[in-house]
Amino acid sequence: MRVCTTQYSSLFRWLFWTTAIPAAFAWSPMIPSEPRRSHHTTRPKFGRVASVLAATVQPDKDQAFTTKSSTRIAQSRTGRNDQSPPDFLTLAFASTECDNVNRPPSLNVLIRSIEHLTTASDGHMLTDVRGVFVDHARLGSIAAVAHAIGQLPVGSVPPLTPLAVYCLGHAFASQLLEDTPAEENVTILVGRDPRIHGMRLADALGRGAEAADPRIRVVYTGIATTPGCASFVRSGRADAAVMVTASHLPRDRNGLKFFRRARTLDARVGDDSASAVSIADLGARAIQCATEWHSAGILPPASGKDSVMCSAWVDWMPYYAKELRQAIVDQVGHQSCDKTSANDQISQQPLRGLKIVLNAGNGSGAFFHKILQELGADTTGSLHLEYNGEFPNGVPNPESPAMVSETEQACALVKADLGILLDTDADRCGFVVPSRHDKNTYEPLNRNRLIALLGVIMSRSSPGSAIVTDSVTSEGLATFLQGSLGLQHVRYLKGYANVIGKARSLSESNVVAANLAIETSGHCAFRENDYLDDGTYCAVKVLSLMARERAANAKSNLLDLIADLVELDEVAELRMATLDDSLDTMQQVFDLCALELERHAQNSDIEWEIDVDNLEGIRIRIGDGQFFMLRKSLHDPIISLQIEASSKDIARRRIMVPIIELFDSLEQIQAQLDLSVLRQF
Repeated sequence: MRVCTTQYSSLFRWLFWTTAIPAAFAWSPMIPSEPRRSHHTTRPKFGRVASVLAATVQPDKDQAFTTKSSTRIAQSRTGRNDQSPPDFLTLAFASTECDNVNRPPSLNVLIRSIEHLTTASDGHMLTDVRGVFVDHARLGSIAAVAHAIGQLPVGSVPPLTPLAVYCLGHAFASQLLEDTPAEENVTILVGRDPRIHGMRLADALGRGAEAADPRIRVVYTGIATTPGCASFVRSGRADAAVMVTASHLPRDRNGLKFFRRARTLDARVGDDSASAVSIADLGARAIQCATEWHSAGILPPASGKDSVMCSAWVDWMPYYAKELRQAIVDQVGHQSCDKTSANDQISQQPLRGLKIVLNAGNGSGAFFHKILQELGADTTGSLHLEYNGEFPNGVPNPESPAMVSETEQACALVKADLGILLDTDADRCGFVVPSRHDKNTYEPLNRNRLIALLGVIMSRSSPGSAIVTDSVTSEGLATFLQGSLGLQHVRYLKGYANVIGKARSLSESNVVAANLAIETSGHCAFRENDYLDDGTYCAVKVLSLMARERAANAKSNLLDLIADLVELDEVAELRMATLDDSLDTMQQVFDLCALELERHAQNSDIEWEIDVDNLEGIRIRIGDGQFFMLRKSLHDPIISLQIEASSKDIARRRIMVPIIELFDSLEQIQAQLDLSVLRQF
């Protein structure tokens, strides 16, 4: 009888790593062999940043953290006898099928999962990491992670495991070390949104980063906003930051946003600085880390329990809030709120007399409520100010009709002057305002309207400057920005990193002063704010404008400032999913659809005009400011059809009917794309 040596070697390896090694505390070379010593940096002291604390501290469940001096390695106090049995290892490692590099199936699963997280199949450059959270055992065989991943249904959303985040943290630290002199330490800030698995992933990331080298120092700030984390790097108090968030995505998702020298970790157009490193490179390093741990046969200490391992705790958000508060005071035109006198109540509270409703959606942006109150605003009626990672009222998304409607109703109850909507990590916002014709009803101030209003601000502070937007803005917006305000409008690509990168490159090359970069989704970055994508800073600009306008005219309405913006009655976005939920299929079908639309526009009598200046997908004008646009989703196997027309009847006759006829004529499109949303229009 032949003996399967692979099966027995796996069994022996499992027994070795779950019995002998824990007893001897013999850890992998990737993990420090002894507790890391505390050290001091030359950076200025500030606020409540501690050095290395000497005990395990859990201020509350949301902000719990553990410093390394309080424990060696969390796993050293825990046995491994409750781990996966040998028969699972046999299944994972003893397959008779081998790939072309002779890797075990479990390693292939781990590598593919990290590749899925860090590469894009459609050629887009990823700007962050996002996936569906998949939990696994904290100790034992690394093959158990592959098994957990294998339980997921096949789909386009990649799995995000604590192991993957540990490896990505290790990879990020290795990138930073390459650009750091050997004698210097590297500080990384880690923050998170309220998602229930955020602490687990923050812990995994911190452990992975600090395992890379004793010079890496992770400081944890608990629940924070994405722009808040970026501002910590901008302040010079850290070399990098990572925000654990999935923004507006469903609550089972999570992700990582990386900042290095106050810039997102990507290769943006026009950004050729040393600080721009691709997520793909991060993925390659993470795969190397995962492969080494797979060779060892055990899980790294990817996380402890209900706390975050770090070198120090920093309560940064109050300091960031102070920056925003001061910005409002300065922009309304009064002196610093730090000064006191008998007559400066107005200067300290420039929002006094305004009724502001904040809808934080149980996300990280709830901190903004205190700023509004401190500046004198009446915030009666504000919604969902408690952190809650279950998001019982829906994941906050300023574009969500439900969130907009809820905020409109709350504003109507208290007769508010303004409603502010923030997404989960507060890097995006939207607004609700009283109608121009009926102050008892409210309507959204977002998308093209928000860009137009910010254009008014830019035209006053920097006449003739440029605004860079994404590709789906309206024809009426271009006319308003250029004709009414005298600004330059650069219509670019979808994706906040794309518009920010384009604005930065235009400004730095002295082509034009691109002082604002904004997506219709509400992602917004001002040059004066170092192009930081910040929903709360956008709110600062709008609040400051409102306060100034009200000081001049108590009856002013923000919508009056954009009265010349031409808006069409029918605006819709129809999202068509591929039937196999595949990004590759989406790419192929999109190319076919776009080619067919182009051919039809060029070879028929239909009044379609291809927009030759469009840089994304295909955009076709049908006259009188009306258009439709077909483009690919940035992250999902979705093809989006954007429509703007004077009426639904015109949209049906001149856009929808011809498109359906074209797509129905091609069997490949019918077989691979769900067209039901078009037929129901």
